Amino acid sequence: MRRWIMHVDMDAFFASIEQLDHPEYKGHPVIVGGLSSRGVVATCSYEARKFGVHSAMPISRAKKLCPDGIYVYPRMDRYKEVSHQIFSIMKEFTPHIEPLSIDEAFLEVSGMSTMYSGPKALGRAIKDRVFEETGLIISAGLAPNKFLAKLASDLDKPDGLVVIPYGREKEILAPLPIKRIWGVGPRTEKILKTGGFHLMRHIQALPDESSLIPLVGNQARRIWELANGIDDRPVETDRKIQSIGAEETYEEDLTDGSAIELEFRYFANRLSKRLRKRNLLGHTVSIKVRYDDFTTVSRQKRLDTPSDHEHVFFETALLLWNKLMQDKTSKKPKGTKNDIELLGATTKVKSTNLKSTNSNYSSSNYGSSSEIAFMDPPGPIRLLGLTVSGLDEEVPMQDSLFESSKNETENKLAGVLDSLESKFGETAVMSGALWQRFHGDNGTRRKRSELKAAVDAQSTNEDVESNKMDKSLDLYKNGDVGDLNEDI
Repeated sequence: MRRWIMHVDMDAFFASIEQLDHPEYKGHPVIVGGLSSRGVVATCSYEARKFGVHSAMPISRAKKLCPDGIYVYPRMDRYKEVSHQIFSIMKEFTPHIEPLSIDEAFLEVSGMSTMYSGPKALGRAIKDRVFEETGLIISAGLAPNKFLAKLASDLDKPDGLVVIPYGREKEILAPLPIKRIWGVGPRTEKILKTGGFHLMRHIQALPDESSLIPLVGNQARRIWELANGIDDRPVETDRKIQSIGAEETYEEDLTDGSAIELEFRYFANRLSKRLRKRNLLGHTVSIKVRYDDFTTVSRQKRLDTPSDHEHVFFETALLLWNKLMQDKTSKKPKGTKNDIELLGATTKVKSTNLKSTNSNYSSSNYGSSSEIAFMDPPGPIRLLGLTVSGLDEEVPMQDSLFESSKNETENKLAGVLDSLESKFGETAVMSGALWQRFHGDNGTRRKRSELKAAVDAQSTNEDVESNKMDKSLDLYKNGDVGDLNEDI
């Protein structure tokens, strides 16, 4: 039996739902996303794309390109609702589904095409069913493997349906640019082009990957195989979450350690709750820092024992931050984009190099961190983030040397607080640090729930033009995209 994989991509998903729910938007450019001065486009309708607007574009740039567009506050609950509806429809055709995000998935449909006149008829049946029940259009690609199916779904958007048949894989791939290969980003593309590889046919001409090794190292075999249409990866129906993260882009740059401490306390609290909700533990903690010149650096540390404890994530972030600041202030060159340093489990930060704090919102519950402050940054900070990765559902077999009876009390307390939050809302019970962050910064870092309430109240008193108003939310870069990927 021949293997057939289908890739489904919901066209301009957020914007399409807005046009569906608001008929007056149809035919007009709709842009969904964070609409503050530092917001970015989450997605936009195809009418907006004609003006050059695209996902991840700064909203300020989008407004210059498309000043008359309809700028819409995102409605995550509604998007999730429609996504679950579409995934339910697809499950009626096959139980073998690998979600990639809220609006994208692979389907294993091997053998199912015999129930129709062929793979294309099967794809048409799924597309028609989704349109009949939701009113939304999806693009689909069917092919012998995942790489080709993904490629096929991108070839004829919107409302595309492309089949790459057996025996024509190399022929269809040959004229395409090498940047269409999974994992070939701008840097790798530039390196390959310096070696004379501009199109996939240039790689197909090689008998094996050996000529690519000097250029791309251990990526050579994968790139050679994909250029030749070879991809044996299965559809992973039980795909596990690899990481959980949270980050914020700030309306006003952060310049002092006390404000940065509040942000990492908030991130640690948020990630801890999300891990407990999924019964997961994390092995590795990493921080992300973006300066006002867009230079971005990351630091990470593997924990001795996997954890879901807020104080562990916060204290690790403190260690990583101050180590980074020490590196910056010791006259080392400023880090480049995606600069990553691995800190071993035994790495220590000398307390003599850290300043003490008597801040009102520092808590003795965080152990030694109550005596150590976040160092001031060497320059304005545009974005901060905290990520926990290496997730595991299993309870560790060996206790950490640093575990104590306090942890059992903390676990019980966390469970009670989670229960209260689920019943009464995220702000029902807050620590001093979180209260300080929520109320004490004049709205600079107001929580998204508060922003949503303000925008919703505003919308009830104004006409459709209110959708064009500037609202202080940065959706794309505050971690919510990660949330959506994990909640499918």
